[in-house]
Amino acid sequence: MIKKTVFILLALVLQFSSLALAETGTVYEIKIEEAITPATDDFLRESLKKAQSTDLFLIHLNTPGGLLPSMQKMVEEILQSEIPVVVYVSPQGGGAISAGVFITLAGHVAVMAPGTTIGAAHPVQGGGKDVEGDMRKKIENFTVSLITAISEQRGRNVEWATKAVVDSVSITNKEAVKLDVVDFTAENVEQLLKKIAGRKVKVNEKEITLKDFSNANRIELEMTFRQKVVGLLSDPNISVLLGLAAMGGLGIEMYNPGLIVPGVAGAICLVLSLISTQVIPINTGGIILILISGVFFILEMMVPSFGIWGVAGAVSLVLGAIYYVDPSQIWSGQGYGVDMLMVGVTATIIGLTLLFLALWVAKLRSQKVTTGFEGMIGLDGLTKKDFVLGPNGKDFVGKIDVRGEIWNAKSETKFKKGQEVVVESVDGLELNIK
Repeated sequence: MIKKTVFILLALVLQFSSLALAETGTVYEIKIEEAITPATDDFLRESLKKAQSTDLFLIHLNTPGGLLPSMQKMVEEILQSEIPVVVYVSPQGGGAISAGVFITLAGHVAVMAPGTTIGAAHPVQGGGKDVEGDMRKKIENFTVSLITAISEQRGRNVEWATKAVVDSVSITNKEAVKLDVVDFTAENVEQLLKKIAGRKVKVNEKEITLKDFSNANRIELEMTFRQKVVGLLSDPNISVLLGLAAMGGLGIEMYNPGLIVPGVAGAICLVLSLISTQVIPINTGGIILILISGVFFILEMMVPSFGIWGVAGAVSLVLGAIYYVDPSQIWSGQGYGVDMLMVGVTATIIGLTLLFLALWVAKLRSQKVTTGFEGMIGLDGLTKKDFVLGPNGKDFVGKIDVRGEIWNAKSETKFKKGQEVVVESVDGLELNIK
């Protein structure tokens, strides 16, 4: 009887322990501490897909703003997320500026750390200048309607959100809570995860009551190498430089055809600038770069350039692989994707092989010709008899022995039999000697 009671108690303890463990849940976290670019959009999208089986998704946000298309896609991902998304503006002293306002308001729960700010969401050009003319009105109306739709869906202060776009107003974390822009202030993540307990949110029209996740298993996701490279090249300053390099390189090649290097560099920079400004999608840009690398390799074989086409092809191949590889696709399971080390080694081998071939061809071209008439030039010969004045009355003619062959020869100098001579040029079947 006692043993039976002990077994029952142990079973109850294990059951309650498993329930307590399940109650902690799992929280996925990412940090966005840079400008909003195609890289941050890609990072958020991939991270949300990895977190679909978890209980909560937390975004640490501290951004000065960024590209409108990237921000819009990130908002779409958050609004359509199948799990609750919490946006935490942190650390202290940080802020959600410009595009960051839209992302913060889109979260199912919006939280700010003490000493943070939010606002100044008026759209501007890449260089920070105001948009002018009719385009200003169009962009402003669009962004106002977008932030209004977001605020209405999340039940936030629509009036303030509109002012943030139209008048570029900014407020502190305390003002944001008071004006119902964000839900509350939290000094740290643990406090945030505790405060959200009991809060009800709508996830795809389904109401969910959040629990206390302060003891949850927290998993932080980081940007992949690919995303870091895309992020670096998507920096507005670098994006402008890429555009200028593209125009300069292609312009120089057009005015001076055959220089190769400016045209190659301009073509690569053009594709990179189109990707960085989101004129073309990242994966599409990757495909274009890979195709360009193939064209460069073919040109290297057909039109030797001492390795220039080959090096350009290797660079395009590596960049194309970085942009094209997308682990977020359905077919790409955990750990299944293109190994960037393999891509780098392959590109290096191809580049070194083409460089070797280019140097080998250059060496062959510099070698002396040893066959045909051209191969006769510079060979030593021996006169077979005395030379006599030729029919033209100017040159002396005779016969010489070159490599055991008897040739007709002529010269401005009169040679005697048995003299050593050198072949200077070939004129038909007659050798000019000296």
